Amino acid sequence: MMARIAQLFRLALADLRVEWPIALCQVIAIAAVLTPLLVLAGLQQGAIGTLIDRLNRDPAMRLVVPEVTGGHRFDHAWFAAMAARPEVDFVMPATRQIAGQIDLLRDEASGDQSGGQPNGRGEARVTLLPTAPGDPVTGPHAAAAAMDGVILSFRAAGRLGVMPGAVVTAYAERTRGGKAEPLAFPLRVVAVLPAQRDGGMSAFATLPLVQAVQDFRDGKAAPALGATAGDPAGPAADYPLFRLYARSIRDVQALAADFQANGIAVATRHAEIASTLTLDRNLRAILLIIATLSVAGYVVAVTASQWGNLRRKRRDLAILNLTGYGSGWLVAFPVAQAAILALVGSLVAAAAFAGAAATINGHFQESIASGEAACRLGAPDLLAAAALTLALSLLPAAAIGLACRRIETSEELRSV
Repeated sequence: MMARIAQLFRLALADLRVEWPIALCQVIAIAAVLTPLLVLAGLQQGAIGTLIDRLNRDPAMRLVVPEVTGGHRFDHAWFAAMAARPEVDFVMPATRQIAGQIDLLRDEASGDQSGGQPNGRGEARVTLLPTAPGDPVTGPHAAAAAMDGVILSFRAAGRLGVMPGAVVTAYAERTRGGKAEPLAFPLRVVAVLPAQRDGGMSAFATLPLVQAVQDFRDGKAAPALGATAGDPAGPAADYPLFRLYARSIRDVQALAADFQANGIAVATRHAEIASTLTLDRNLRAILLIIATLSVAGYVVAVTASQWGNLRRKRRDLAILNLTGYGSGWLVAFPVAQAAILALVGSLVAAAAFAGAAATINGHFQESIASGEAACRLGAPDLLAAAALTLALSLLPAAAIGLACRRIETSEELRSV
């Protein structure tokens, strides 16, 4: 069987070599149709794909922020159910924002470690936020945070003039019984976040530490912070807020709509996300329209070309039939030639795309980071394009081959 297939392709190649100008034109035609489609698809995956990847890497774009209304409480069962949702990347309880406002003062023993950063004043008012392993903002640093540790935003660290390993003193104050009660406790700077992770005056700590600060603000005892005055604080049964990040920007709107349906007002970066996703959809629609028109034109051109070849080669096919090649061979012969031309045309198109992509990426090299590309397609995409081209070439070839079965050998020979 394999020997007969090999013989079939040898005959098809021999015939193409004899008529190499026609074969070359067909290869160029295939590449001319396929290359622009590959470039458009590469731009869609490269430029728009890179933009979407950048937004996905920015935690702020995936953040779903509950509005401070005080009308909802979220218990542990709610957090467990939310964490189990596939569109949620990270969720954890959060205390009241006003309760998390604390002042930080650089320990003079640590010195000014700002490394030349401006505004190393040694003091800063920050918002204390809870973090845990898996937090897209704090990343791997969350696991190192303990009751005496804090992770600072880049801006807060610059204001304080500290680096990881420094010690800062946290100050909070409450009014109890008409008297002001200050509280001071030391914290070790576990890490400083890059500016793109958090641009605010923020400090991240474990939930027990943040909860202890809120307990102190509420007039309760917070032994972990050295505040023993006040009623004992029991374990929290529920929380007024949460920190939640969607798995991707495509999940943000669905989550926001679900919260709104349940009466929970939330804020997202919907406008920025929607503009990017709309651009992606529009480019996909344009690509689909152009691809449909190109495919239709390609099928018509291939069918006309193969039908012309059949008209010219009726006598040759009749001789093949006379020498013992059955009707199956007459069907397979144009199919084999179409497969060869489609594969060679796809290779030429892939090479042309690689050159075009390199030119485009070189033009945009100043605006793309390492590992990004303005125009790119992976090997699976190129193989899929080649497979589609092959299928579109084989279908009319098979129809032409079936028409070859109706050739009358005697009539073709008599017409010579």
